Amino acid sequence: MTERHWPSTQDKGDHGAGDHGPTGTPRRVPLSQILGNDREVVIAFNGADYRLRITRNQKLILTK
Repeated sequence: MTERHWPSTQDKGDHGAGDHGPTGTPRRVPLSQILGNDREVVIAFNGADYRLRITRNQKLILTK
């Protein structure tokens, strides 16, 4: 699995995942922007790794 790095949301004046856009709704991000061509990605959060993956049945699963 290839590790990807995205620009920090801090660079845009955001302060984390709980922030909402100007309309008061959460930002919408296409899954392809997160996974690229992979079916699984590891997300580091608060010192723990979480796996976000697409199953064979096309379900999205997040596990620790």
